[in-house]
Amino acid sequence: MNISRTTLLITLTGPDRPGVTSRLFGVLTGYPLSVLDIEQVVIRGKLVLGVLMECAGPPDLTRIYSAVTALAGDLGLQAEITTGSGDVPARAGRLHVTLLGSPLAPAAITAIAGRIAASGANIDRIGRLARRPVTCIEMEISGGDPVLLREDLARVAVAQGIDVAVQRGGLHRRALRLIVMDVDSTLIRDEVIDLLAARAGCAGEVAKVTAAAMRGELDFAAALRERVSLLAGLDAGVLDEVRGQLRLTAGARTLIGTLGGLGYKFGIVSGGFLQVIAPLAAELGIGYVAACPRPSRSATAPTTWT
Repeated sequence: MNISRTTLLITLTGPDRPGVTSRLFGVLTGYPLSVLDIEQVVIRGKLVLGVLMECAGPPDLTRIYSAVTALAGDLGLQAEITTGSGDVPARAGRLHVTLLGSPLAPAAITAIAGRIAASGANIDRIGRLARRPVTCIEMEISGGDPVLLREDLARVAVAQGIDVAVQRGGLHRRALRLIVMDVDSTLIRDEVIDLLAARAGCAGEVAKVTAAAMRGELDFAAALRERVSLLAGLDAGVLDEVRGQLRLTAGARTLIGTLGGLGYKFGIVSGGFLQVIAPLAAELGIGYVAACPRPSRSATAPTTWT
């Protein structure tokens, strides 16, 4: 025998104050309801509380509506109740899309949301993970293909000047505890090779090689060898000067410190120079470093690039 089940979506909006959630469920305890979902958001003191309930059999809508609206009036809130029936079909392909921007402009949000919709996926929830020094928004979506979305949203991110990450949902995501990142123009705002080239008087030549590599005309190893060869004769003591002038990317120290306190491990991988990167990693508490080896040192003269 099939039992008709009715769903109630109760929404409260208005100025936030302590005790709203407790009092709402207090007035609902006298009815044969079960909780299916809850979402609560407070932005600048304004509350949006949504509760999805299920009732076995026809609910006493008149009494429930009267009790909820009376509570809302007492709290200075507005209430809305909508009903439905049947089960909402689950959507496959649950993903998390994380956006970072400084600033994060409306155009970036509409571009990302538009591409998600165009792919056939749906945004189920949106929340803020960080506000300063960068704004970080996370979207939970369903019905998306991670491979296609990564490619699509990466192009949008470049056009909008933001960062985007697409991850599969599920419990395995919560168990990830290792973060590996690049260094130049990622962990730091600078390009170490450019800083060294400026001191060697060959900034223009190095920039041309870098541009050729970015166009795919040189592979990484060949570009690195050619750029380093332009530094021939530069005293290795300059590495210490450059290291002292590096500028961390906004939020980098906070990210590493906060997640480190939560048990995350960090690693950095770079085509830069270990003499510059290793001390920086030690200062920030980064445990894993992979970079180009140090130049050899002479016992009778300052180290130079050869």
